[in-house]
Amino acid sequence: MCELISRFTQGFESQFGYPPGENVLVRAASGVESEGKAALVAAGVSGDLLSFYEQVEQLSLPDLDSGFFIHSAVEVVNGEQPTILAGDISDSIVVFGSDGGGGLFALGAAQGNVYSLSGGSLIGDTYETGRHGAKIISRDLWGFLESLRGELINSITPR
Repeated sequence: MCELISRFTQGFESQFGYPPGENVLVRAASGVESEGKAALVAAGVSGDLLSFYEQVEQLSLPDLDSGFFIHSAVEVVNGEQPTILAGDISDSIVVFGSDGGGGLFALGAAQGNVYSLSGGSLIGDTYETGRHGAKIISRDLWGFLESLRGELINSITPR
């Protein structure tokens, strides 16, 4: 991803006429038990998301499509984000990212689906949606990350 991000930003200004934002993947500190990881464990987060944060601190791609942001573990735990998804889809969730248009990315506890949340209502710790407020965009976190990688590849491949 780091190499792809570098290639993406190299030709960005000549293609779009303005300089790119800060497109960066920040690696997690090696061998260090981070405050964020400890907070995730204390909050009951496990599995793929915890494995991700063992390798990556955060990802910021403001210039890819409408923007993709995977927040740091500290932001995930300390942010005032919903933990329950209610509506057409019901699940316990961990919001781990956002897009540049106000949407959220959340990992579901029930089956590990990644949801795109937009247009819902935040009531306490519950994100209430109507018909189109929550979409399953990947069956797991790694599929979601692979789709981001694919978007980066498509954006740097000559057409």
